[in-house]
Amino acid sequence: MNEQKKAALISRMGPLEKYNGGVTPIVMPLVTLEQYFDGAEGEAGLLCNSHVAPNNDAILATFKSIRDRPEVQDIRIAITQCDTGKWPFSYKIVVVTRASEAEVLGWLPPGFEPDETWEGDVDHLPAEKIEIPPGFRKLWLWYD
Repeated sequence: MNEQKKAALISRMGPLEKYNGGVTPIVMPLVTLEQYFDGAEGEAGLLCNSHVAPNNDAILATFKSIRDRPEVQDIRIAITQCDTGKWPFSYKIVVVTRASEAEVLGWLPPGFEPDETWEGDVDHLPAEKIEIPPGFRKLWLWYD
């Protein structure tokens, strides 16, 4: 993994608190697909519990293809944790979309199905603010 890019990503986490042997941000940064995967070199922890175990290239290609749809304005990765010496971890993806939840879920290949979804923000899960154009909303995908 690229240590300089990892440090830049960790710096986006802002104020931290100790969590489960590592640290977690008080407010989750919402980074672009490129910011999250660039420099990870196979170390990113997104979808690590999927039964198909997709690699980073497959995950990035899948979510880039979804982001390219006219019904999607952006896709962001919520940084949720960082353990010492590891690439920052995420189990949450934000799709900024005007499509229905069912449509978005229909775009996901087998093994990419989230464990839960919700719309908008949740008070007990503070996240960095991002621009949401009129007619669009945040659809969160949570992977256990």
